[in-house]
Amino acid sequence: MTIIKDKFISLHLSNQFPFVNIADGTQSPVLDNGVVQATPSLNLTNVLYVQKISYKFKIHQPVYQTK
Repeated sequence: MTIIKDKFISLHLSNQFPFVNIADGTQSPVLDNGVVQATPSLNLTNVLYVQKISYKFKIHQPVYQTK
């Protein structure tokens, strides 16, 4: 799922998912779906293009072991 339309190499109008529930508890309409090229050798299929996304990140500090 992404809000960045420029990331798609192929995009199709889809009515399979009219909306999705996002992290903040609201709903966002699904505008299209398609293929995103993540790396030159990796294409992600069935990626949803949505109007908005809410991010909730939790940062974990690395754990170092001492001898």
